[in-house]
Amino acid sequence: MGGSALYDSYLALLEGLTGLVAVLILITGLDDLLIDIIAHGRRIYRRFFIYSRHPRLTEDDLSNIPEKPIAIMIPAWQEATIIRRMLENACATFDYTNYRIFVGLYPNDPDSLHEVEAAARRFPQIIPIVGDTPGPTNKADCLNSIYAGIETYEAAHECTHEAFVMHDAEDVVHPLELRLFNYLIPRKDMMQLPVVALERPVLDFTGGHYMDEFAEFHAKDLVVREWLMGSVPCAGVGCGFSRKAMAAMADTRPDGPFNRASLTEDYDFAFTLNRLGLSQIFVRFEVLRHRDSLSEAALSRRKRYVKDLVGTREFFPDDVAAAYRQKARWLLGIVFQNWASNRWQGPWRMKYALFRDRKGIMTANLAIVAYFIALNFAVLVLLHWIRHGVIAYPPIITPGGWIWTLLLINGGLLFNRSLHRAAYTYKIYGLAHGLMAVPRQIWGNVINFLASSRALWLFLNHRLTGKPLAWEKTAHAFPSTEELRPFQERLGQKLKDKGLISERQLAIALSIQRRRGIPLGQALLAAGHIDELGLYQTLAEQYDLSFVDLTEPQPPTLYRTPMDILRAYRVLPIRELADGSLLVATDRSLTDDFRSEVGRVFHRPLSWALATPSEIDRRLNRTEEALSS
Repeated sequence: MGGSALYDSYLALLEGLTGLVAVLILITGLDDLLIDIIAHGRRIYRRFFIYSRHPRLTEDDLSNIPEKPIAIMIPAWQEATIIRRMLENACATFDYTNYRIFVGLYPNDPDSLHEVEAAARRFPQIIPIVGDTPGPTNKADCLNSIYAGIETYEAAHECTHEAFVMHDAEDVVHPLELRLFNYLIPRKDMMQLPVVALERPVLDFTGGHYMDEFAEFHAKDLVVREWLMGSVPCAGVGCGFSRKAMAAMADTRPDGPFNRASLTEDYDFAFTLNRLGLSQIFVRFEVLRHRDSLSEAALSRRKRYVKDLVGTREFFPDDVAAAYRQKARWLLGIVFQNWASNRWQGPWRMKYALFRDRKGIMTANLAIVAYFIALNFAVLVLLHWIRHGVIAYPPIITPGGWIWTLLLINGGLLFNRSLHRAAYTYKIYGLAHGLMAVPRQIWGNVINFLASSRALWLFLNHRLTGKPLAWEKTAHAFPSTEELRPFQERLGQKLKDKGLISERQLAIALSIQRRRGIPLGQALLAAGHIDELGLYQTLAEQYDLSFVDLTEPQPPTLYRTPMDILRAYRVLPIRELADGSLLVATDRSLTDDFRSEVGRVFHRPLSWALATPSEIDRRLNRTEEALSS
């Protein structure tokens, strides 16, 4: 076969491949368009026909329900670097009191156990549960150990938990989360809250593509799925279950409610619940919060508020290898393991939901093949232009043919897809991230292709060799103190709730804060709207620290630290605590860097308390006078 014949065969193959890929992309594109239309139609219907007759759920509605006991389940394997901060942040954040956090640990992970025990000394509602089996096993096995530990705890303490909540060691919880679960359980057997990826830098394409995907999926796809299909996939975090649901699942298998044979035990859990006929719901609940960055227009009648979404936030991988390995595990469980176990069970609505879940293995590869075809055409057109028409290119890129028509339709569907992705990203993260969602979608397709290839290879190797599918742990990160601050309750809102300031006083202080660039507390003091004592007692509550008034005499042995160090850091040793740590008072913001620096100065574990600046100054002066006399 000559070169001309080979080239003709190549063009014919390229044309055929283009037609096949165009048809498949058309099918998936129309499927996505259908979800878009339903989402917009549902939103319009609810606005004009539901909310016009029935009031929206409010924060007050949540507060009026008596608190039911809730058990929070957190599996942990080699999470020593983050688990203590996660637990302390959760306990300091929840606007709820009747809960316990059960942390599943392994006997061969003493570092994580040490961190959990340290957090438990500060927050007694934290209960470590150490399983019998050395790790790592998998998340389902650890969750089953936690569930068994909860049953043992309930029997020993003669108590019963009415709801169970799942979280991971890297989760940033919302203050109203447990109140929302408390409101809907046991009327609903399973509740899933939105999962929001914590913000990454604009040019971080790997971490950023998670932001884009979760913004759209948890604002549109899951809403439509719950309304149209009657099923909600469990994300494994930010999900709550009634006691009835947990008991029903525990009865389905001998080793506990979670399927240890699945790499995506959360997805399997929700699928089985649906098959058992238990109710599921996906809830997007937003509350209005006063925006701290108010302009001077806020001093008039005009007020500015932002919507605060009740959901779970966390960092997703920003490393390519970690990202495609994590997604490969998801695909293995959702596509291959679930298909092998459950095939296409259920009514047409469930079958459609399964198609939506499983088509990802196809679309990930279609995107890369489409990029390959586009690259071929680009090269051919370029050569055609350079060689002045000597190099021919396939006629399908000229108008008139059926493939050309498909390409135009697919181009419109792609534009629609990109527009929706950018819009959902913009709604959460702002304009810069919204604009970057389009190029990040291309990079996301590359990661999804790597993930689907890995998932397919691992599944085929499992089927051919009988080698069990191994659980691959994802390395986790947790936000710093500064990064957590936007998700904690606003100081101004807390002071208003306590009746210490008015709405107008807050607006004036925020204006002062904007002009001078000072913290809100200092602006309130400068305006004379609050005294030191009320401000710092509220700050202590906000950050879940003890407050000391520094009136009790201190043992002189605690003043061995040089005075210049105490004045530089504005800290005062108070007393030794039962756990061996030293309680230190300060009036400064407790950033991670500040804690580390002061910890190195004292060469011992520290616990923290807040005191007013005037009391800190008074005690420092007294201490210096006592030492000099």
